[in-house]
Parts: sequence; C-alpha cells; structure tokens
Amino acid sequence: MLAVVAAPAFVDLRTDAHRSAVAATAGVLASAIATARVMCLARGHASNINLPGYGAGNVDFNANCLPSRTNGNLTNVNATANANRCRQVWDSVLAVRPSISTLATDPATEYRAQGSGATNTCTYTYRKDASTTRRITYGMTTGVVAAINP
Repeated sequence: MLAVVAAPAFVDLRTDAHRSAVAATAGVLASAIATARVMCLARGHASNINLPGYGAGNVDFNANCLPSRTNGNLTNVNATANANRCRQVWDSVLAVRPSISTLATDPATEYRAQGSGATNTCTYTYRKDASTTRRITYGMTTGVVAAINP
C-alpha cells in the first residue's frame, strides 16, 4: 500500500528536482551573459578578444558585445555558434558550472553543448533526465537565454 502511494510522489519529486536544476542554471547563465555584456559595453570591447578583468581574461566578444568564444583570435571573432564555441562560452562565463561536453553521449557530464550556425544559437541539453528533453538556449546575436523545461 505504501509503495502505491509513495512511488508517484517520488517520481514527482525527481521531476521537480530536474526542472529546478535546469531553471536555476538558466537563470545563472542569463545573469552571467548580462554581466559579461555590461563589462564589454563599459569598456568598448565589441568585436574584440580577451576582455581584461572579466573571468579568466580570455573571453572574446562579438559585435553585439556578447560572449562568443575563448579562442583569443581576432579573426572571425563574430563567427557563428558551433558546439565548441558554445562550450567555451559556458565554461568562461559561469564561475560555478555544471559539467558539459560536446559529445553526443557522455554519462559523466550534466549537459551537452551544441551550436547552430544558421540561428547563431547555443543549445545546452540536460542529460540527467531521460524522460524528457530539457535544455537551455543562448542566442549569440541577441543575448537571450531561455529554458525549455517541460
């Protein structure tokens, strides 16, 4: 009898925990992107590399003063999103961050980074909940961070 009552509640708690983890991470990422943009704008650093005094000093910014990568190469600083650039942004703007990789399957990481050059969007897919697809998107052109968190 107890199992019949407790099992659905346990499943709901797990779902709520996953949903909360993604929502919190999306909020922190949005705040970090906004902070980076303010630093870039304040220093007139658009379309430039390695913003001094921000993070590890290795963040590159596109023409919209949004973090775009950490390559430190002025050529193509405004290049479009790809998986590696998206991982670099995640690693560089989040001081405390969930683990991430670009591999399709990597059970050791919490998120997978992917990039779409067509929309210049980074997608960070949450791996810890196999029952649905939870993800965070970051628009490298707009700076908009959104959680898709059913």
